[in-house]
Amino acid sequence: MSIQTSSVRHVKIVATLGPASSSGEVIEELLRSGVDIVRLNLAYGTLEEHARVIGLIRRVSQELGLPTAVLLDMPGSKRRTGDTSALFAEQLEFARAQGADIAALSFLTSAQQIAEVKALLRQMVFDIQVMAKIEQAAALEQSEEIIAASDGVMVARGDLALEISIEKVPLAQKRLIRAANRKGRPVITATEMLMSMVGSKTPTRAEATDVANAVLDGTDAVMLSEETAIGKYPVEAVRTMARIILETETALPYQQMSYERDPAMLPEINDATARAACQIASQIGAKGIIAFTEGGSTALRVSKYRPRQPILAVTPSERVMRRLSLLWGVYPVRKSVPGSLDDVFALAGEVAQERGAATRGDLIVITAGIPLAVTGSTNLVKVHVV
Repeated sequence: MSIQTSSVRHVKIVATLGPASSSGEVIEELLRSGVDIVRLNLAYGTLEEHARVIGLIRRVSQELGLPTAVLLDMPGSKRRTGDTSALFAEQLEFARAQGADIAALSFLTSAQQIAEVKALLRQMVFDIQVMAKIEQAAALEQSEEIIAASDGVMVARGDLALEISIEKVPLAQKRLIRAANRKGRPVITATEMLMSMVGSKTPTRAEATDVANAVLDGTDAVMLSEETAIGKYPVEAVRTMARIILETETALPYQQMSYERDPAMLPEINDATARAACQIASQIGAKGIIAFTEGGSTALRVSKYRPRQPILAVTPSERVMRRLSLLWGVYPVRKSVPGSLDDVFALAGEVAQERGAATRGDLIVITAGIPLAVTGSTNLVKVHVV
């Protein structure tokens, strides 16, 4: 995976796989065209079919050298008939068996339900990102608490429109994205973004504007559903979405975004270090921010402050590398833990050059933790000449 700072795409693309996109050949084209996260909806098809597709995703992404994440959309039940964790138990067991990266949970209405699912995951000894889908009026009312309890949220505009009426959805979208931005939680905007491309090679002008508005609102990712699952032009839909994102991002006011979005500045060394890295990178015109991260939290904090520069997140964990694919502006890189601080600086320069973010003589900003390889110890910022 190589990037160029002149064409960095900060907002990520989620693509849903289905009958139109479940072959190895189409999956490869989707990933080459810009898909960062692949979504499988467990409400459709069999677990055996999904397992086969996950195997293809893993094989293709490995061949291409891409850190593609697998998101499993878990339907649960609109009508609660028992303990929340029990509703998702079978699907979470499947996710564990397949090594899935993100679980998107449907029809949640409270932070307590998130807590119940996380308790079940601890019992299962299974580490997966828990994403709450906001698609019911009750969830919207409790959205602040749900966002705080989850690892991310999805603005599921289809079911939400049925719950609160369609004219209220645009402002609800903006409110949810802003709340997620403030708390530093990744947010996916979903449903009918380029719906006409199910049967057409080009979207409508209104659809292009819808994608652009989600980017301007501050979403981490935008999602394709039927467009790639059953549509005639799945690859074209991804390419079109990527072009719209890139064009829209040319208008983002990066220097003011951290203030306009009002991200919550926490009284913590980790958070202050991440913010400082972004401010320094902006002031000196650095080519990239190299974030060394064990569990992913450093990259998440840097992403929260929305720098113009690409965030090259260096981690020794393949699992962490994949889940970082969801974060705004983050390009995950898997490397072994450096043995010393000098090795950290040398590796940062190598990664910046390998990924095309910088060339010899360019400035980069490095953020890491001392002691090395300790989760949550981010306390260092360094300006480095490649």
